[in-house]
Amino acid sequence: MISFRFLRRALALGSLFVLISLVWTSCSNTKDTWVNRRFHNLSAHYNGYYNAGLKVDEGVERLAESHENKYDRTLSVFQYANAEKSKAIYPQMDDAMKRLGTVIQRHTILDKRGNEKPDSEKWIDDNWLLYGQALFYKHQYFEAIEAFQYVEITYKKSPTRHLGSMWLAKCYLQLTMLREAEDKLDYLRNQKDFPAKKRWELAAVNADFHQQTRNNEKTIEHLEIAYKLAPKRKDRIRFMFILAQLYQQQTEYKKAFDLYTKVIKMNPPYEMDFNARINRARCSDGGGKGGETVRKELLKMEKDPKNIEYLDQIYYALAGLAQKEGKEEEEMMLLNKSIQLSKGNQNQKAISYLALAKIYFARPDYKNAQLYYDSTITNLSNDHPDYTDILTLRNSLTRLVKYLNTIAVEDSLQTLSKMSPEQLNTLINKKLEADSLELVAQKQLEAEQQVNKIFEPGKIAEANTFNRAGGSSWYFYNPQAISFGFNEFVKKWGDRKLEDNWRRSTKASSFASDLEESEKDTLALTEEEIKDPVLAAQKKREHMLKGVPSSPEELEKSTTKIVDAYYNAAMIYREQLNDLQASAEMFETLLRKYPSNRYEVQSYYQLYRIYNQQGNSAKAEVYKNLILTNYSATEYAEIIRNPNYAQDLAGKKSNLELFYEETYHKYLNAEYATVMQRKAQADIQFPQNPLTPKFDMLRTLSVGRTQPLAMFEASLQDIIRNYSSDPVKDEAQNILDYIRAMNPEAKNTDSSTGSVPVPQPIDSLANVKLYNYIPDTTHYVIVIFQAVGGEVDGLKLKTKLSDFNSKNYGMKNYGISDLMFDHRNKLVMIKSFKDKKEALEYSKHIYSHDEVYGNTNPNAYRQYVISVNNFPALIREKKTEDYDDFYRSFYR
Repeated sequence: MISFRFLRRALALGSLFVLISLVWTSCSNTKDTWVNRRFHNLSAHYNGYYNAGLKVDEGVERLAESHENKYDRTLSVFQYANAEKSKAIYPQMDDAMKRLGTVIQRHTILDKRGNEKPDSEKWIDDNWLLYGQALFYKHQYFEAIEAFQYVEITYKKSPTRHLGSMWLAKCYLQLTMLREAEDKLDYLRNQKDFPAKKRWELAAVNADFHQQTRNNEKTIEHLEIAYKLAPKRKDRIRFMFILAQLYQQQTEYKKAFDLYTKVIKMNPPYEMDFNARINRARCSDGGGKGGETVRKELLKMEKDPKNIEYLDQIYYALAGLAQKEGKEEEEMMLLNKSIQLSKGNQNQKAISYLALAKIYFARPDYKNAQLYYDSTITNLSNDHPDYTDILTLRNSLTRLVKYLNTIAVEDSLQTLSKMSPEQLNTLINKKLEADSLELVAQKQLEAEQQVNKIFEPGKIAEANTFNRAGGSSWYFYNPQAISFGFNEFVKKWGDRKLEDNWRRSTKASSFASDLEESEKDTLALTEEEIKDPVLAAQKKREHMLKGVPSSPEELEKSTTKIVDAYYNAAMIYREQLNDLQASAEMFETLLRKYPSNRYEVQSYYQLYRIYNQQGNSAKAEVYKNLILTNYSATEYAEIIRNPNYAQDLAGKKSNLELFYEETYHKYLNAEYATVMQRKAQADIQFPQNPLTPKFDMLRTLSVGRTQPLAMFEASLQDIIRNYSSDPVKDEAQNILDYIRAMNPEAKNTDSSTGSVPVPQPIDSLANVKLYNYIPDTTHYVIVIFQAVGGEVDGLKLKTKLSDFNSKNYGMKNYGISDLMFDHRNKLVMIKSFKDKKEALEYSKHIYSHDEVYGNTNPNAYRQYVISVNNFPALIREKKTEDYDDFYRSFYR
């Protein structure tokens, strides 16, 4: 008889066997049974999606903490940090990707052909989506795109496909592929089965898109949705803060004030809380209880020791209150205080300069406005969203001031030309005497200031210690100390010109600035002249007399300069500054002082337009009659006689001609970036059109206004080579000749002047004609790297190079500039080296020290030495692989 214990043991063993069999069977990912699906879904959910999700969340939190919030501009919608900082979360993301990859490999259910069966799975699509997200947070956007596209294409019945599309849009936005991002977002807008729990994120992505396209209204519309639906408090706070910034920009101060108040009440991080209070102050109405409450809050913040590094922002906010109360002098005083107290926050200093520039511009005091806009550009980082607009206005004001100075100088010189030699010498003697007295007074003032500085509290002990060591009562009476100080300065900084911002080795580089910098100061005194005041005075006298017109031809040239300056200044007032009154006054002064000048009919017409626009029909009628009477056969008269003349003429013109005219007007209005975009658009819309040379010339002139001189030369050479029988070729050649005359070292050396023939590898015969080996000419060192999403940060690289040069090559005064190499890559250039040997030594020095690249992956950038004659070809062709062949032959 079988015992009960035996039966129970047998049943247990049988059950265990059945369970093992079931598990063993369910491990197969080619069997689509209920047991299999349950097993794989359970494993995919917890082993993959859940556990990996914890790692991704941990990494995302760390990434957000390392993200740099720039409060001087509208905050970004998301906090992705940069590629360099994303390396800190590689361990979390790699761990997550390993888990997800294992789950996807083991638990994806396949058919007999090895194809995935998405309808039989529940969590594999989520694992794929999370895998793509991990790549995204590592800033590996192209790899992430592949994962999200797989989700989008494979899981057509799952709402996860929409999340794949949303993350694709995120990738495209990070890569600034706006058209592709817009297509995805347009598609998602009409998908009714989009997951409800992710509606907030979709709204935020839409807001991110519209923020990048600078459409504030749409950004606000989507953020209003996002902040109400976002499940996490920190996201709601961020979205509300951005909304407040946008309303502030839209001058909807009440809404902005209320939102900043809500942010403050939600207890955000200290930096956001501080900036919310600062911005709220600038949104206050200034008067009443609200304004007084905000003022007291700011004054309390001023006294708080932990805000010492934020004093510049506090005074900027107080200046905003003064502005609202109409106290302009107090506002300017506070802005200047903000500038003086700014420590390390260059953008805040720039914004304070900008506020002062706007005050002078509104007065209008364009000369002072130009100075403050110039200081703004000097301090403002070039990644600031308003940089281009501010730069354009600064350039317009710079040209205006240049023309106004031309008028003043040439008028004065013509007045001097009418004096007798005795009168002229008397005037010059008085001027030299006044300058001498002014110089003595200035030196006395500087000496007094120096003494005051030395005897400031806290510096007396330091001064006494130094004096005891040197045996003299004052630094400037101690020749040994002076010599030591000068030698140390030259050792570190090189032989620098005494000017503002002498520390900066990197300056904005463009066609105009390069030409201006090449002109030497004719009044610069030599050491001999400094020691001999009589010799210095004689040199100054000669310089003053040199500019005075002494013949009818010189007088005519001077008059032409004045007439051109009047007309150009009047057009800047009208077209770029929209100051109709100043423009009218300038045109009328031109006509009064120089009747029958070459701009007479144009000036009449512009005055006719201005007075019509101002509603002054009487004056408009005067200039209308002058045109119809004196210039009846001109196009200007025809426009007046026939109000529809422009439309009739446009009807006769082709779309191509109209497009070119619009592009030309964009160029006249200094919209250089738009000109270059329209040139590319013309190539697509009107292929092989007869106006292509003119479009190319406009693009080239725009390059000259916005890009380094080398790039401008390369574009001019393209014009000369491609349009040898078109008139634009002569225009380009004239400009190129002028550049080379002003900057001889920039000339391209012809192959007939000593260049060494390039060896001809079988696979690179084309490069023989492209590059010439000239080792003894000027060379540059260049670094090319991915502009967006790469490991190299362009701004940091320039800073590190500047520090490296100051420390190791202080006397060389190497310049650093950057430009976009192509649509994805940026180029940083260090120049100029006298020959190949010097450039190679510098290049190797960078490689052998960690000060510049540190632990950066060498594959993330390419560093070359390149001669000045080959640089334009590389910029034009944009093919580093071609230059690699040449480089290996001659530079390694």
